[in-house]
Amino acid sequence: MLDRILKYWKPILIALVICYGSLASSSNLNKVNFLAFKNIDKLIHFLMYAALSLLFFIALRKNSQFKRKEQIIITLMLVISYGLIMEVFQFYFTSDRSAELMDAFANILGTLFGLLIFPIFYKLNLIKYL
Repeated sequence: MLDRILKYWKPILIALVICYGSLASSSNLNKVNFLAFKNIDKLIHFLMYAALSLLFFIALRKNSQFKRKEQIIITLMLVISYGLIMEVFQFYFTSDRSAELMDAFANILGTLFGLLIFPIFYKLNLIKYL
């Protein structure tokens, strides 16, 4: 069982970073001045979920017997569900954070983008590094 989990350590790590970023108090998150522009959080949502879906899809391709379409569907279902769950958790379990429809939309777009850029990583033979 542990060996199975270890095969997915990269997407698990990204999911944990997302979880911390979603549920930690906003006062605990460092503010970087040069990145302080309007809606930067939407860009961060987009990039984190793109990374999560790309890494999960790559791990699934390397470690499962599912067909490509099934891998895509599993990735979409799991990563989008995770994003929606994080928004619900923000609403119910944080005092200074809130769930936002635009955050969920950025999560979904990032998830789709992560899958769409997979062929580029594949053609450039970069998935062996991920």
